[in-house]
Amino acid sequence: ACAFSLQTSRRFTQQHRLQANKSDKSLEAVVIDNARRRSLQTFTAACIYFGSSPALAIERAVGDAEKTCREKGNCLENFDIDGAVGWNWGGKDRCDATDPRCGPDGKMMELPPSGDPVPRTIDENGNGIPITNIVQLDFSIGKNEKGSIRIGLFGQSCPESVSQFIDFMENGIVTTSKLMLEDGFGVSASPVSFGIGGGSLTTLYPQSRLEFGVTSQGTSYAKRRGINKIPSNFVPQPRPSGPKVEAISKEQTVRPHNAAGLLSIPKNGIGFGGTGLESDDEAFASAFEITAASVPVMDRESRKVIGQVMDDKSMAFLARLASLATKKGLKGIIPGQNAGPPLVKTSITSVNTYDAAI
Repeated sequence: ACAFSLQTSRRFTQQHRLQANKSDKSLEAVVIDNARRRSLQTFTAACIYFGSSPALAIERAVGDAEKTCREKGNCLENFDIDGAVGWNWGGKDRCDATDPRCGPDGKMMELPPSGDPVPRTIDENGNGIPITNIVQLDFSIGKNEKGSIRIGLFGQSCPESVSQFIDFMENGIVTTSKLMLEDGFGVSASPVSFGIGGGSLTTLYPQSRLEFGVTSQGTSYAKRRGINKIPSNFVPQPRPSGPKVEAISKEQTVRPHNAAGLLSIPKNGIGFGGTGLESDDEAFASAFEITAASVPVMDRESRKVIGQVMDDKSMAFLARLASLATKKGLKGIIPGQNAGPPLVKTSITSVNTYDAAI
């Protein structure tokens, strides 16, 4: 299965690139293509990681119905595939995912998550870390729940990284010639912007970390312009390169990933997350992350902290987001795989940036 996945992932990526500029695609088709390819890439990565550890324990969450058939040993006879392989899709055995007390495991908690303390603005040596800029992300969960996260940026400690992050939040990042943005140049293109209708919570690692980005530049471009198809001449922004990336890569992490509420980006900056197999259209899908707990492994993933959550209210809402149930995806198949997009529709409704002095 792993060998097949590796071959299929390569073949699918090549076909996607060849077909990308041949014809218009509906937004629905692009979303399905991207989701299918990201699933293949995730499974392929898991094969690589777990293939050398066959004895690795597999733990899966199972609901009451699945437990019953497994105890009786008649899951297959009753066509209960979930119970047979240990899947828990959610369904009747889990709590209402829109309830703030519903945990990521489908069990009701006594109280909604309250959030960890706000991280202290000091480095490992006890020196203060100045906050230069503030970014506020406003969210909606389901139909009625709303909340915000205010993030302070360490602009004095890592100015190039923060400058790129602010560009991403505001007018967007341009990595091609700016002439391509002009009408009459023969292509459709735009900066890749998280703040102007393109950003989303792409992957949730329950009670651990939240990943954000622009899942498809083409889809974002079409939605902003109110059109149903991505133009056949649309050109996405590729990953950054050149002196800007070199300057960003030289900046070190301000502090370890040892607390909840830390803003983290790849060492080389925004555009260098993910598996590396993504097309240009998805190059910014894994742009930045916010920790929901201490995650020391992120220090070994070539990542760096460039900011932090600013207040108790934001920390409480961060904990709420981190407790959301995830869509099943490949959960239950890959050992330890419980990450995915939020099960409940979670949208970023607005993004605002301003100087910390205001």
